[in-house]
Amino acid sequence: MSPFTSIRKWLLRLELRYLRNSAVLDHSPRLRFLNRKITADITIIYSDEIRGMRFRIDFRTPYFKFPVAVEKAQIGRETGNGRFQPASFRFFNWQNWTHIDGRIQWHGERISVHRGKRREYITGFSYAVDSIPASTENLGIRVAEGIEGSVSVLTGGESTGYGFEPGYWMLEPGATGYKIVAIADTELMGLIVSLSELGSGNQRLYASALQHLHQWVQLKLEGKSREQMLIGLLKYVRDWGPLGMTPLFRGLSEILARLGLADQEHVIFEFYADNWGVRNNWHGRLLAVRILEVLATQRACTALNSIFDYVKNRSIEPEEMDLIRQASSRMAKRAAQPETVTQL
Repeated sequence: MSPFTSIRKWLLRLELRYLRNSAVLDHSPRLRFLNRKITADITIIYSDEIRGMRFRIDFRTPYFKFPVAVEKAQIGRETGNGRFQPASFRFFNWQNWTHIDGRIQWHGERISVHRGKRREYITGFSYAVDSIPASTENLGIRVAEGIEGSVSVLTGGESTGYGFEPGYWMLEPGATGYKIVAIADTELMGLIVSLSELGSGNQRLYASALQHLHQWVQLKLEGKSREQMLIGLLKYVRDWGPLGMTPLFRGLSEILARLGLADQEHVIFEFYADNWGVRNNWHGRLLAVRILEVLATQRACTALNSIFDYVKNRSIEPEEMDLIRQASSRMAKRAAQPETVTQL
């Protein structure tokens, strides 16, 4: 064994020992920032129309960036038909969180048998998909362990639990391929998870997701007026929310009700207009139309009609015009049945 290898192993053991002992710092708000955790790095190997996409994720220590072996089962498993069944890892369409099937290749595989129990470990993996669905815009990658806040690491021939920093990345398409946007802000990560849980339509998660989102709004946008809080929330949801998940908008309407802004429909109309023209953010306009439809108040109907008047003599994509017309039609049908209309 070379001296360099010996030094690396000694430093790795030293760092892991520190990480293990520093976990107690999480109980002290003032010292919590000193407790670093096991991390995951991502690298896009290639991304093009012919070959699809392939990227690599490696697990490393936070200080010296040494590779560490984590339990394979926490990432996912390969089924008998050669497909991959995700666990903590997910490669998905950001708009609806639908997992995109692909092929996985494990790196640094090793097996540990401790007290008669066999476990498989890896230091990282590569994931490849043959093609990205044509309608997909932003992509997402998640590496969050099954047990929140911890990951099983092979140390000294046995499994040891360490703190793990969940990884979320958004992949934005560009002229030269996808740009990796790391989501390092834990508060933003909490927002993304709450929005995805609301959008999933899972009633078991709905109440807690709604409460977490409301708490997030109160903490993140504290000190702002109710109108500024609404605009701030709309911007965050526009940029990070899974707008292809229909149940999301019902949850957002409940959050708006809790904010108690009297003229929220007008604010949403102005938000639509702000995302027109130079800014030209289709996601912002989509969000405004869908929320107005779910609110289903008379003022929301007026705002939606104003949007139609705003765009009918302008150049607009057929998809967006259909969205506005269908929302107006559904709202008109509900208006014909007053008992189904929710007045906020």
